[in-house]
Amino acid sequence: MPQSEGLPEGTTFAGYTIVRRLGVGGMGEVYLAQHPRLPRREALKILPGELTDNLEFRQRFNREADLAGSLYNEHIVGIHDRGEYEGQLWISMDYVEGTDAARLLRDRFPSGMPKADVVEIISAVADALDYAHSRGLLHRDVKPANILLGEANPRRRILLADFGIARELGEVSGLTATNMLVGTTAYCAPEQLRGLDLDGRADQYALGCTAYNLLTGAAPLHSSNPAVIITQHLSEPPPSITQRRPELAELDGALAKALAKNRDDRYPTCADFAAALGSQLSTVAAPLAGRTDVTTVAHAVDP
Repeated sequence: MPQSEGLPEGTTFAGYTIVRRLGVGGMGEVYLAQHPRLPRREALKILPGELTDNLEFRQRFNREADLAGSLYNEHIVGIHDRGEYEGQLWISMDYVEGTDAARLLRDRFPSGMPKADVVEIISAVADALDYAHSRGLLHRDVKPANILLGEANPRRRILLADFGIARELGEVSGLTATNMLVGTTAYCAPEQLRGLDLDGRADQYALGCTAYNLLTGAAPLHSSNPAVIITQHLSEPPPSITQRRPELAELDGALAKALAKNRDDRYPTCADFAAALGSQLSTVAAPLAGRTDVTTVAHAVDP
C-alpha cells in the first residue's frame, strides 16, 4: 500500500469498502470504511506489512486489541474487530466525527483553553481511566492527541483513544519486553521512565500533564532534547501554572499533587484529581467546536 496515496475510494479491504483516508498515525493508516454487513461506517486502521511480519509484534497486537475490545465506557473509543488481510494487520473502531484536544488547542486556544472546558474534558477522561483501571488495564499514553472531541450534536462526546497499548496491571512496567518505552515522553510518569511496575497512578500523572497542557497551551515539561525531558520528570518539581496563567493560581495544588514524583503522594484515583481540579469551578463549559475536521481519528489505537 503506497504510503503517499493509500487505498483509493471503493477498494475492498478485509470486506470493508474504503470511503476515504482519514489520516496517517504512528503505526499505520486510518480509513473511513463501510462495514461489510451492517449499515454503518467505522474507522479502519491498517498496519504496515513489516510490522505484521514481526511475530512478537503480531502476538502483542492481537492480545492488546482483545484487551481494548473488552472496554465498554461512554468515554472510550470502542474496538469492534481485528484481523489480518493480505499480510497486513487491521483493527476497526468507532468513527468519531470531530477533532482531538491537541488540534483544537493548537488551532483555537494556543495560550490555553477555558478552565471550564478543561475540567469537562479531564473529568470525562478520568472516568474512562478509572473504569479501565477497575478492569485491571492501564492506558500508558494519555495525552491531548488521544482525546477525541465529537461534534456538539446536541451533546459533545469526549472519548479516550489509543487503548491499543493497554496492559494488564499485574504484568505492566514502563518498558516492553524489548526494552522499548511505551508512551510519549512529555507525559510519562517517573516510574514509567524508570521501567518500574506501574499502576493507575501513572495514568493519573499523564492526565495531570495533559490538564496543564490544555490550560496553558504547553506541556509542563518540554525540551527539544528527550533526555532533558526525562531528567525533568525524574528530578525537577512540576512548574506552577501561575507562571503562565496567574488567574488560575488556585489550581496549583491539584496539579502539583497529580504530578508528584512519588506516586504515593498522588490522588487515589483519576476522578479524585478531576474533582479537585473542578472544585472551584463556577462557570459553565461552552461548546468547544462546531463542525471540525475528522482526520484526527488517525491517532486511535497505535500499538
